[in-house]
Amino acid sequence: MDHRRLVEGCFKLRFSLLIGLLLLVTASASPAADQFNSSYISIAPGSSSVIWVAKDMRLFEKEGLDPTVVFISGSVRGIQAILAGEIPIGEGGGPGLVSARLAGGDVIAIAGNINVLPYYLVAQPSIKKPEDLKGKIGGNHIAGTTAEFALRVGLKKVGLDPARDVNLRVIGGSTDRMIALQKGIVNFTVVTEAGKAIAEKLGFPTVVDMVKLEIPFAQNGIYTSTKLIKEKPDLVRRYMRAYVEGIHFFKTHKEETIKIMEKYSRLHDRNALEQAWDWHTRYFPEAPYAPAEGYQTILQDLAATNPKAVQVNGKDFVDSRFIKELEDSGFIKKLYAK
Repeated sequence: MDHRRLVEGCFKLRFSLLIGLLLLVTASASPAADQFNSSYISIAPGSSSVIWVAKDMRLFEKEGLDPTVVFISGSVRGIQAILAGEIPIGEGGGPGLVSARLAGGDVIAIAGNINVLPYYLVAQPSIKKPEDLKGKIGGNHIAGTTAEFALRVGLKKVGLDPARDVNLRVIGGSTDRMIALQKGIVNFTVVTEAGKAIAEKLGFPTVVDMVKLEIPFAQNGIYTSTKLIKEKPDLVRRYMRAYVEGIHFFKTHKEETIKIMEKYSRLHDRNALEQAWDWHTRYFPEAPYAPAEGYQTILQDLAATNPKAVQVNGKDFVDSRFIKELEDSGFIKKLYAK
């Protein structure tokens, strides 16, 4: 009896060791997740939220990716990081991309999630109508950013010359501009949807609603280099799968998304967060193609000061292959069929 138990014990031990060995071999054979840096360019709850969602909901991990997601303030700096090779693939804005490409930089748009100019010009209560902006001080972002572009375009749309009729002062990102408006350092500025909700709560009315103008624009998107596309197309392909699924999650999981937006933006205003979610849910496309017509808008604006802008077309700034693959394969359709 003791001998039988000994034999059974040895068998169980050998079996356990075999299973353990198989698990070890399987684990070592599993490919490690690709590690690299990626970026988002705004802490405002909005278009950058797709990357936050993809990270926190492990959608990148699902695709075998392990990006270190970092904040880089402003679309121009986001593009510069890609050009420097610090960020292989990450977020940026249209004006920064166009300027970089016209200067010979290797950067290209592979997705776009907001393809209209999504800004509102807000001002101190004494400013009742666009004409009242004349002679006033405007809070601006650094040159080449989407906010800077939006402010100039908004002023032109209401008949004001940004260089002559107002005094534009470089302040910085959206939070800094709002603080400057509160302190009376500037009389007006531009904000996105979340900023509009906060501005109105603080008593700063909207003077120009640029969203209603539906100006084609490359507000925010995903950018990389043609070099990375050539050398590691599968990495780019998997990133875009996670990104597209991030948009789907954003649009279909309100409460989870709002919690993620609150975490990254550090904004604890439920109304502002909910308005931002509502707005972006309407405007985020299911298939986030980078908008060639949006880049054309930017080129037309630059044509007066940069002759190179006349020689190219907005289509030259986008590579649609990865979004097209996801659409043609039925991947996007299946997400929204659930």
